[in-house]
Amino acid sequence: MSRFTTRYLTLTVRLAPTVFGFLIALGGLALGIWSNHGSLLQAVMERRDVAVPALEPFYPELEPAAEALVRSSRLVLERLASDGGLDGVTTATLKQSHPGLSQVSGSGPWFLSFYAPGARPRYEWVQSVQVESDLMTSVRGLWDELPAARRSIEAIQAGRLKVDRVLGEERSFPHGGGFAGVALDKGLDGIVLRHPLYAPFYALPSWSVEAEVRNNTKKKTTWNSLRRSGMHGRARRLAREMAGWKSSHTQDASFAAFRTRSWIESSPGGGEIVATTRGNLEVGPITPELLRERINLAGDYLKRETDGEGRLTYDYRAVWDEENRDYNILRHAGTTYSMLQAYRLNGDPELLEASKRAVDFFMDRMREDEDHPGEWFVVWKRRRAKLGGVGLGLCMMVELEKAAPGSADLKRMEGMARHIERMQNPDGSFESFFQYDDRKPTDRKSIYYAGEAILGLVRLHQLTGDTHWLDIAVRGADYLVHKRWVSLGLRIYIPPDAWLIQALEEMDRVAHDDDRVKYAFAIGSTIARHKLMDPETAPPDFLGAGISGLQRLPNAAGAGGLGEALSAAARLEARRLPGETTYRSFAFNNAGFQLRNQFTEANSWYLPNPARALGGFRRNPDHAEIRNDHVQHNLSGLFGLLDLLDPEAPDIGWLVPEEKRPSWPPSERGVGEDGR
Repeated sequence: MSRFTTRYLTLTVRLAPTVFGFLIALGGLALGIWSNHGSLLQAVMERRDVAVPALEPFYPELEPAAEALVRSSRLVLERLASDGGLDGVTTATLKQSHPGLSQVSGSGPWFLSFYAPGARPRYEWVQSVQVESDLMTSVRGLWDELPAARRSIEAIQAGRLKVDRVLGEERSFPHGGGFAGVALDKGLDGIVLRHPLYAPFYALPSWSVEAEVRNNTKKKTTWNSLRRSGMHGRARRLAREMAGWKSSHTQDASFAAFRTRSWIESSPGGGEIVATTRGNLEVGPITPELLRERINLAGDYLKRETDGEGRLTYDYRAVWDEENRDYNILRHAGTTYSMLQAYRLNGDPELLEASKRAVDFFMDRMREDEDHPGEWFVVWKRRRAKLGGVGLGLCMMVELEKAAPGSADLKRMEGMARHIERMQNPDGSFESFFQYDDRKPTDRKSIYYAGEAILGLVRLHQLTGDTHWLDIAVRGADYLVHKRWVSLGLRIYIPPDAWLIQALEEMDRVAHDDDRVKYAFAIGSTIARHKLMDPETAPPDFLGAGISGLQRLPNAAGAGGLGEALSAAARLEARRLPGETTYRSFAFNNAGFQLRNQFTEANSWYLPNPARALGGFRRNPDHAEIRNDHVQHNLSGLFGLLDLLDPEAPDIGWLVPEEKRPSWPPSERGVGEDGR
């Protein structure tokens, strides 16, 4: 055996454990990737074979047949519900009054649906019939489907009519929608079931968005949107509940998918007839006038949902007209802050009074630090004392004083700022939680609390002109910019820190630093990378949305906080990169998605109590959960965008002129034993 062969074999033996270990590690990595993302990869591969593009245009023009069908059907329903009767009303006379009806025959099938507010059984939110050649017979059939409570002129005039026209060929799909349901598109695909013993049952496309899922257990009730993989099963259940099919027959039925064009009355009792796709409407161009209107709607929602004590409705389930009584005092502070922004815009005295009650509610939950008198933190029922709670509380208090000078407790505000200062470490970082009483300490760090605290300090400087608070904020910001998620001089990660980017934008107005500006833009880019920002590839109703999972439509609640961030980036871009519009475009796309998911009179037709939901922002296009912080983030994001578009709008980061600053109480800074 040659010396070379001996050396080769020796080297091979020595390296074998290393190579073997590397292969095991590589296999473990592949297994980990597959376990976490395998279902997504499988879904993407299957989706490629079964995907069907949306109909074009996405929001169609109003067809004469659709308008005629809605107008004539409303006339007949109102005559049936009143004492006028149907004398002289026939299909022929209706066609004379509404010539578009002649186009209905042979251009469908068409479906006529009626929605009305009010309490109703779980599967009776809508009544629907297929339109036959004789319109009068079809409308009478719809009338017969209505529960007794809806057969009154008041109910008919409070409800809305929707028409769907089936277009194109039906298509087959695997049972259950295939792997993870990817053969079906929520809100675009309807499902028809056929069985020899029954008339075909059509589950219309919007139903998978309108109807949600509720599970009751002994411990709690959970709500959520219908999963994509549950669409086929829901169609079978609706056939049982709405059409009286037997369960075994729904299992035996053949099935196919179909798509429709849809139009609905935009207001109760009639109004303009508008296109609806995926159970929603388009909002049109984003203008200062539209932003003002929507901010006012959001402010009105929060005003209505603030009780006499100042407690906000935390979580309203609009599809069920029910509340979840959980609470979060940090979100309470942020929501009150946004209410005061809306007041700065519209000057509504009732909104100001509701905001003041909410401020008092927050202050009543604050506690003075026993070891450092005069310093204040906030807790909710002995939960953890979060830095973010004090940071957002400080934003709230500053906003109150800006909105209504002389209204805020200035001494309390300084005590909150001193607490934030005490939570700062020598390197500029902040502790996320304050240990009080016998609470178990934690080393957990929040991505967002430091940014909330820094923004609170920047806002306090805007109000007082005291550079001490700005210095603390700058030190905290510089730590996050230069040291957070940095190892060996390499930046590992830039989090989507929406609060920090707002603080950096407003800090830049009084303390410019190139590194902080670059980091702010990097945050904006991080956020935009995880959103559907290309109008050439994104569905029109999802432009600006975040990338979502397999089962549900994109999250709309998070678009609010990210809207705050992107509007801040756009304001910074306008100031530091004149002529550039990258972040402005991102902010506009995001705002469009925000506005499409705010409940207005026009898009809340399927809710039992649309008046209560008016102005609220839902969690997803298919999940009508309205949490107070959903509204807060969306309102504040739109407020920041309005600041960019309208020179007459309130400045989100208003630096109060010296002559308008409040008379500040003597400072008690530095009283702690450690001198901090």
